[in-house]
Amino acid sequence: MPAVIFDGKKLAFEITKELEMKVAGLNKKKGRRLKLVTIYNPDHEPSRVYSNIKQKKAEEIGVEFEKVPVGGMTVEQISRIIGKLNLDLSVDGVMVQLPLGTANDKELIDQIDLKKDVDGLRANSVIVPATVRAVLKILGELSEQNNSKVLVVGNLGLVGARLQKELGCEGMDKHNFDSEKIKSFDVVIGCTGEAGLIKAEMVKQGVVAIDVGYPVGDFEPDVADSASFLTPVPGGVGPVTVAMLFANLVDLVSD
Repeated sequence: MPAVIFDGKKLAFEITKELEMKVAGLNKKKGRRLKLVTIYNPDHEPSRVYSNIKQKKAEEIGVEFEKVPVGGMTVEQISRIIGKLNLDLSVDGVMVQLPLGTANDKELIDQIDLKKDVDGLRANSVIVPATVRAVLKILGELSEQNNSKVLVVGNLGLVGARLQKELGCEGMDKHNFDSEKIKSFDVVIGCTGEAGLIKAEMVKQGVVAIDVGYPVGDFEPDVADSASFLTPVPGGVGPVTVAMLFANLVDLVSD
């Protein structure tokens, strides 16, 4: 049987409807709209597209959204911008849309105030990263996967490392890729950013394939013929991640 293709937009819509009511209440309490600021590289097309998607979602649920383009800026200049946003009482959340293209992207993320780290990518963040939260939500919809053997491919990245920690599962770095080993897992989560890295012959029949790749998936399209469940790219994890970003914002403001 062909894989069940997960509809990320449908789940994101359900999450968004819940968020609209919560945001309305918080906006009323604060006497202004919640505000989220994203710092991004306008020369990186996927970042530009993803930032626009987030802006549209913000407008939908009643959040003010500001995009700060930093293309061509030095690390010091971007650092000063983050410092100002940390001190700005009208700003409730700050995030860096990766990659910025600097040699110190992670260092810049760690400069975001913990109380405003809406993407949860700081080393000591109290917030679960939006992408990780999205994957956990999707897996939670599959109750029969509770006792499954799970593998995170790309476990050294910011998202992959946190996913492995949250799931307590095995991980594999894309630079030490073992195509034979992948076949022994019931759930394979790809978050390497390497297009088509995981091929149909590498996975077991009936595998649950969770693709975090963007803008092109980690799984080859043919994996759908072997999988029982597949998150497509686009339209899978991505829409849920955007919804979870705003869920994180609500959680930060509510605490």
